[in-house]
Amino acid sequence: MEFYMKMLTSVTLSALLVFAAAPVFAEKPDFSKTNAAKASYDFSQNKPATGNQLQRASSQHDFSKTLAATSQYDFSKNQPAIHSEPQPSTQHDFSKTAAF
Repeated sequence: MEFYMKMLTSVTLSALLVFAAAPVFAEKPDFSKTNAAKASYDFSQNKPATGNQLQRASSQHDFSKTLAATSQYDFSKNQPAIHSEPQPSTQHDFSKTAAF
C-alpha cells in the first residue's frame, strides 16, 4: 500500500510541475514581426470580416408604439404615484457599548 501512495504522490507532483511550468515556457507571439506591423501595410486592402457578426441592438426605445402614444389615451386616469417620506433614523447610544 505504501508503494502505491508514493507512486500516486510522485505522479501528482509530476503532473502539477508540468502544468505549472507550461505557461512559463510558452512562446509569446511577437506581433512586431508581422506584415501588419510594417509602416507600409495598407489596412484598406483587408477583406471584410464575415460570419459571427452580431447585429447591434438599438439602445433607443420607440415610445411611438406604446399605448400612451395614442391620441385616445387618457392620462387623467393614471393612478397617482405613491410618495412616502423616509423615516428618520434612530440614534445609537454609544455610551451603553463596551467598546468606547
